[in-house]
Amino acid sequence: MHESLAQHISAQTLEALESPPFPDADRTLVESFIAPTRSLLSGGKRIRGLLSVAGAMCARGSQPTGDDVEVAVAIELFQGAALVHDDIMDDSPTRRGQPAVHVAFAHDFDRSSLVGDSADYGRDAGICSGDFLLALAGSHMVMHGSAPSARRFNTMCAEVAFGQFLDIRAENIDLMALLESTDPRSALLRARDDAFAVLRHKSARYSVRDPLLIGAESAGADEDLLALLTSIGAPLGEAFQLRDDALGLAGDPAATGKPTGGDLREGKRTVLILTALARLAGTPEAHMIAQSLGTDVSDAQARTITDLVIESGAWAEHEDLIDERESRARQSWEKLPEGPGKDMLDSLMSALTNRQF
Repeated sequence: MHESLAQHISAQTLEALESPPFPDADRTLVESFIAPTRSLLSGGKRIRGLLSVAGAMCARGSQPTGDDVEVAVAIELFQGAALVHDDIMDDSPTRRGQPAVHVAFAHDFDRSSLVGDSADYGRDAGICSGDFLLALAGSHMVMHGSAPSARRFNTMCAEVAFGQFLDIRAENIDLMALLESTDPRSALLRARDDAFAVLRHKSARYSVRDPLLIGAESAGADEDLLALLTSIGAPLGEAFQLRDDALGLAGDPAATGKPTGGDLREGKRTVLILTALARLAGTPEAHMIAQSLGTDVSDAQARTITDLVIESGAWAEHEDLIDERESRARQSWEKLPEGPGKDMLDSLMSALTNRQF
């Protein structure tokens, strides 16, 4: 059922993309604008959309309605916008094993008769594409969700933007100054606390908690159910993002669709990296890792850093953080009323906790 539902969400998401609310526009130009985004939206596991539907099913105690699916589409459109903008800011060349949207626009430029700089064109067109998806998502949410769920959706969009700002700010923290301070371990642990804030505001909440609550609230959930779903979605979202940080360091590119050590090259100050630096404070290895962040490290260098993270005990500590959050989410899930929503959420939780990409 979940596979067919994911396919249905995908089909409806692409239909929303193909039907922009300005039918008098030149269709050739519209096609050139949405083609790179269509490739992006054609992929993905639809986890956020499925979580939204699961939340609605928990509220209804029955199978989803058409509006429940369309609310999921709004969330998937927003996810697309977030990915487009994130790849531009991170200068990521690929997404889901294919060129990132801004890179695809640059390639289109190179094949065209336009003049100028293809990279600049790709970046600017990508920003427009992300803005377009964000506007479509908001419009779709207003049409198919309830007023409270639409407000929660808008809050989610605003919080992700704030989280992205925190992430940009964190990338410019002077790690060398922290390593050379009088108490480097304490300084790095405080930086790790900041990384947790980035994790929560930028991705953890909108990856799991918010889709669950938006779907449930759109379907008329009461406050007790919303509180229970929050106690499931909040820790599960943090576990999801902590796992993502591990995959960003040592994930298999064939599975993740992104290069090995991508977070190192992007200079990400993740919880995992900061845990390792705190454990290695005072060693040459800590300085080497800090100096490598944001540089074009080779795959061999990325593997060396991964080995150091494991040997320091940071990887095991990181896994403990994930396990503790997954356990809390599961304990709360057990309190849900029996029904199709609980069953679907069970399956999605298993997919999230066992994922390798």
